[in-house]
Amino acid sequence: MTRFAILAVPRTGSNLLCTLLNSHPEILCHHELFNPQGIFLALSQRDRSSDLPSLHERDVAPVAFLDKIWQAGREHPCVGFKWTRGQSTTVLEHVVQEREIIKIVLRRRNRVKTYVSAEIAQATQQWEAYSQQELTQPRPRVTVENAQLRRHISENERFYADLRTALERTQQSAINLCYENLFSRDEQRRLLQLLGVSGVDQPLTAASVKQNPTSLGDVIANFAELAADLAGSDLEAELYDSEM
Repeated sequence: MTRFAILAVPRTGSNLLCTLLNSHPEILCHHELFNPQGIFLALSQRDRSSDLPSLHERDVAPVAFLDKIWQAGREHPCVGFKWTRGQSTTVLEHVVQEREIIKIVLRRRNRVKTYVSAEIAQATQQWEAYSQQELTQPRPRVTVENAQLRRHISENERFYADLRTALERTQQSAINLCYENLFSRDEQRRLLQLLGVSGVDQPLTAASVKQNPTSLGDVIANFAELAADLAGSDLEAELYDSEM
């Protein structure tokens, strides 16, 4: 059985990647197994959640819990889960040190949208949505302060830099993906080839739905003020980016 872990910062589109991978018949991809609020299995497995250890048991022995997850999915040729910044550091260290676990490092090129998505999720307390009917309405508009945005970006960049350093130190590589490319057939084919599954030309389909408008002007309450603050900076173009 091939084992993999998606490593990302919150709100980089990792739910989308989980559901895309789960659409392949040979892959079982769990969501946030180590979320402080709960154990989020793959959508197809959530009726089995009563069979799992308690949150306390998971947190006391997270690596042993992960071993149980691997074993429970052994009928699948390829099993993985996602981990995001701020979750169990013990699990992250284990994943990085375990050479047989394939690391998928997911990031979003648009750093402003990463921050805004995280703020909206915090405001709605909704991190997953699998139909338009599930979405919290109306969608909130958030105020973005330049200093807080920069702090968030700095924390994310430090996480990715530390991860890259750890992998280089142990002479390992990772599959690097961008959220904006997840629907690219070439990128999906590359990912499936690296995971070692068959049917690499099979298109992957998403079960999650897009939660927020593409235009940041629709969701940032102080857009004009922020645009003035970011004018001429490295973030200016990202404010007007019309990609996903």
